[in-house]
Amino acid sequence: MSHWGDLMITTTFGALLKEIRKTNNLTQADACKDICSLRQYVRIENNISEPSMYLVQLLSHRLNYDLIAYYKLIYCDQTLQANTIKTEADVLIIDGQYDELEKLINRIEYYPEFRKGENLQFIYYYKSLCAHGKKDYNQAVQYCMNGLHIEDPSFSKNHLYGKISSCVGLNLYHNLGCYLKESGKLDLAFDIWNKILIDIEKKVALNFSYYQSSIEFVKQLYLSTSYNIGILKTGLEEYRIALDYFEKGIIFANKHNCSYCLTIIVRQKMRVLYTLKRYDEAKASYDICMGLYLVQGDINEFKRCEQIMKEDYPELLKIKMYE
Repeated sequence: MSHWGDLMITTTFGALLKEIRKTNNLTQADACKDICSLRQYVRIENNISEPSMYLVQLLSHRLNYDLIAYYKLIYCDQTLQANTIKTEADVLIIDGQYDELEKLINRIEYYPEFRKGENLQFIYYYKSLCAHGKKDYNQAVQYCMNGLHIEDPSFSKNHLYGKISSCVGLNLYHNLGCYLKESGKLDLAFDIWNKILIDIEKKVALNFSYYQSSIEFVKQLYLSTSYNIGILKTGLEEYRIALDYFEKGIIFANKHNCSYCLTIIVRQKMRVLYTLKRYDEAKASYDICMGLYLVQGDINEFKRCEQIMKEDYPELLKIKMYE
């Protein structure tokens, strides 16, 4: 397969689709089998028809390539204004200014570039965050469902599983699990989060380049999702299952060189091990956690964790520090 940078020299979506199909040694009929009619596919390759996001998603899975990233450049992010608005929204989200985010949504949701495709998904993503900020979890769930339905029309309240791989889609899917958890629907939250992990594991095992434009995001999603499942199972006192998911995150982080939220995963693993009275293992996790704080230069958290150990984990003080 050609590298992403090479493929970006194509000027149309149809040209890109044709090039990727040929690198996979597929005929047009092979590429569209069970996805759409040959006539529709030919029209897409010839840039006569604009594909739906769902169809592009199915073709991405068939061709093992993230077509969504290029699709959004052609059909969604057509204006500098759209990119500027999303950057503004990101700042408001980071700062937790959801009242201001809601004002931004009210101002932009009827702009032409935010009426369809991935940009419309962003609108629903923003709305879900605002609803969550108001603790209206049912409304937050519905906004997530609306956004996911754009990427995969099979999504509904009776069918919470589908083909999702865009960054905003995966964010919506992950957050759907969070909102369901806060609504008390723990089994559904677990199923969604577990599906995210399984899907990432399968695609990474085949070829990490499937996620061309979003590799780092997918790594971070895997770690935060494994952490969330571990926390959920800890709350249910299913400690051994919780440890399995914390360990999944740690192994993935080491294998794929990603430290995102690794410290809090190791720290929570330490707490669970301590609860199980596996003090030697808990101490080992504590030492790793403290080492990570030092590597990150987070001296304040290092000192706070040191104080917490003295107050809440006295058994660890009895175990000699590793040389």
